[in-house]
Amino acid sequence: MRCNMAITKRLALPLLAFTFIQAGQLAHAQQPQKPDDVLRVNTELVQTAITVIDKQGHFVDGLSRDQFELTVDGKPRPINFFERVAAGSPREEQLTAAPDPTLATPKTSRPATTRGRSIVFFIDDMHMSPDSLHRTRDMLRHFLSTEMSSRDSVVIASPSGQVGFLEQFTNNAQVLNAAIERLSPKQYEVRGYGTGSTVMREYDALIIDTNDSKKANSEILNYYIRECVTQTSSPKTIPMALRAIAATCETQTRNSARAVLMQAASITQNMYASLETLMHSMTRAPGRKLMFFISDGFLMNDGPHAADLRGKLDTIIDTARRSGVVAYTIDSRGLINNDVNMRQGSARPDFGAPLGEIEAQQDAMNGLADATGGRALRNMNYFDRWVGQVLDETSNYYLVAWRPEADAEKLTKFRAVTIRIVNRPELTVRAPKGYVEGPTTATIASAAPEKTPANHTAGTAESELRSALSDFVSNRGLPTALSLTFLNTPKNEMLLTSSIQISTNALDYGSDSKQPATIKLAGVILNDKGKIAGSFKNQLNVNPIDDASDAGAVIYNDRTALAPGIYQVRVAARDEKTGHVGSAMQWIVIPNLTTHQLMTSSVLLGGQVLENKSTATATAQVQLSVDHRFARQSRLGYWIFAYNAKRDSTGKPNLVIQSQVIQAGRIVLTGQQRTIVDGAPDPDRIAFGDQLLLNSLPPGSYDLRVTVTDALAGTSTSQTVDFEVR
Repeated sequence: MRCNMAITKRLALPLLAFTFIQAGQLAHAQQPQKPDDVLRVNTELVQTAITVIDKQGHFVDGLSRDQFELTVDGKPRPINFFERVAAGSPREEQLTAAPDPTLATPKTSRPATTRGRSIVFFIDDMHMSPDSLHRTRDMLRHFLSTEMSSRDSVVIASPSGQVGFLEQFTNNAQVLNAAIERLSPKQYEVRGYGTGSTVMREYDALIIDTNDSKKANSEILNYYIRECVTQTSSPKTIPMALRAIAATCETQTRNSARAVLMQAASITQNMYASLETLMHSMTRAPGRKLMFFISDGFLMNDGPHAADLRGKLDTIIDTARRSGVVAYTIDSRGLINNDVNMRQGSARPDFGAPLGEIEAQQDAMNGLADATGGRALRNMNYFDRWVGQVLDETSNYYLVAWRPEADAEKLTKFRAVTIRIVNRPELTVRAPKGYVEGPTTATIASAAPEKTPANHTAGTAESELRSALSDFVSNRGLPTALSLTFLNTPKNEMLLTSSIQISTNALDYGSDSKQPATIKLAGVILNDKGKIAGSFKNQLNVNPIDDASDAGAVIYNDRTALAPGIYQVRVAARDEKTGHVGSAMQWIVIPNLTTHQLMTSSVLLGGQVLENKSTATATAQVQLSVDHRFARQSRLGYWIFAYNAKRDSTGKPNLVIQSQVIQAGRIVLTGQQRTIVDGAPDPDRIAFGDQLLLNSLPPGSYDLRVTVTDALAGTSTSQTVDFEVR
């Protein structure tokens, strides 16, 4: 591992006539954008997101506030705030963070970063057959290849825990593919006592356990009793003994039914616990979250002797509402044969219950979707197309807010909310069906005391950095950016460079603004199991910038040699005077070059030549871009290295390089195609660099995709990196 300060050391890269600065203060670097200022008030508004679609399933744009009719507990309420919001936009993040959205005035000084959508796939592998899981995995792969954008944050979660450390939000498709590969079928089995050759199904057990004079289904009960009697008696058994055996079998059948339900309830309760934890973890994440809950189904109620599953579901629904989660549920069995239970597969006479059984197994998923403003997919096999439709219809929504009418309505109590569009009966409105009064996340956050020199000490620095590194949500107290790249060195090392950029005008330079600021910085590199593969820490002393209008940044680079694999880098920085902490995290996949397949390094984006004054003969150095922000009138320069290129009989390669700029899935700029037929001086690490003019691109977020094709081997590979035009 190499961690160096300022420009005292450097790493030479083959074929490049420059070196990369290890760390230093960039007086002319672009300033990372500060979070928008939002005023907070004590009396908060209640917010809800509303999706309005037409009969074709498309979002209906252009609606006005006076077209919406809002009632709470059956009483009309005036709408205090109304705005159309794009999912994943900076405006969405600003609005959802504010207790009173009417005071969240957008800033217009410059375009903000597009954050993208937050999407959750909760795969209930505790209630899923191998066939269902296979369909679900195919759907997830289709989503990654066709629906996901580089700005989206996606997590794949399962209650069994088999996804492990990869169960985190990321926009890295390779990491998500690795999470999909970890999903494997789990054995689902609940058994009662020996009551015959037929395995008792949960729905039958529920009917037996809830059997009373008003809700009797003696045919099902008698069937299992007969099975038990047949197993425990013989044709020579006398009638009196048969009656005694039948009485014993009835007791045994009822006990068996309770055992089946209690086992099933335990499995469902464990799944609910995992889901609730996930809902709580998303409370602090900004914006509205879209969740796909995928399962073969399970009973909402497992009888009076099992756990209170309905109460747990209500808690999850309330947590989802508070966290801004809209749930769309998918029955992963697809097309269902009503005569057979697809998961348990037992054969017993049809008592007219299969349809009711299927509906009972879908009740909880229906309730989750309906209560949070989503919808459910049932009896269909086209998961991937339906997910695409949902993503389309939820890409925009209306944010509506109102103020509680009286103090009595602020008590903790469920409030039923109904919203409709006046004189437009053909439109469908999807929104949460209600909420429980209580403080929102934004209110709790705003109540936290502001850090000042008086309420923090130097002794808290290490603990606050450790806390920030262990948190799955980035801390924005100190604007911090992270960029990861990897290269193969002449020593055949895979070298990971972690570049951290910290805003300098966010630092405290003392009461006279002339004292050096001190930053304590720490980072940790974790592998795909969550084990530490490397770490670093340092202290940076930053002198104040004379020209306050020329916003700057301090950049620190750490370099670590790593084995091929999946890694997550987490970094945290702390201003010692104010105690403000910033953090960032990012995933990276380091390939295995020993497969001898065509591969490339990361795209090394940008590059600012800096004078190196460490010695009289020192050469200029280049710092690659960390925040990936470029002026519209500038050029986007990049470098990339190709590895394992095939060579002809003369030892020369034949590589074709194509660069494309992509926005929202569309190619908006194509660079000139280049050909490399000379691998000198290092044919194992063939370097290529190019520049693209950005003046034709409007301000916004983009992806640069560089594709390298080996004409001799007939193979190609590509790397993508995001950037912004300002």
